Amino acid sequence: MNSIQQQLPDNCTAEFDEGICTNFRVTFTTNATDDIVDVACLGPCIVERPCVLRVTNPVTGQTAIYTIRLHTVETIGSNQRWCYSVVVQGEPSLSHWVLELCSLPPMVVAVTRNGVNIPFSVGVQPDLGGQIGIKFDVGASQADGTVLYCFEVVGHFGQVLRDVAAKGGPAPATLNPDCQYGPACPCP
Repeated sequence: MNSIQQQLPDNCTAEFDEGICTNFRVTFTTNATDDIVDVACLGPCIVERPCVLRVTNPVTGQTAIYTIRLHTVETIGSNQRWCYSVVVQGEPSLSHWVLELCSLPPMVVAVTRNGVNIPFSVGVQPDLGGQIGIKFDVGASQADGTVLYCFEVVGHFGQVLRDVAAKGGPAPATLNPDCQYGPACPCP
């Protein structure tokens, strides 16, 4: 009798149905020694999709690359916590970034940067061309390494691609449409 334990994968993707996507650990026993046992990852799976924004300072000509990735979506009772990892390479440093939300946005109850509460705003965002979004008002620099931005919302939401804008230096914000996953509509 063989015992096989499936470890949690480093990265999970939902190929068939994101709606049933979940992380899991499987332990089972098989009697046949020649059986091939295949356990497919059903997921959320957090879809690995980096949002890369390139910003050039018009005064100095220096260029920075801001990489924003959905890190985790965690259910906390009747709320969800959405976390994003942000990495800055080069100058100018990131002054702030914005994630598009529903036209009737979810209620945001907390926003943190590396676990510390930070200022934020939810509403019409000029950097998103007037769309509704959440603005993370504290930036990051290359020296910060990977920074984790999280926001907690009331309700449970699926994932949908959202516009992302980022600003650094005196240049206008850079907007990337459908750049990163965020909470889906309709919001409760």
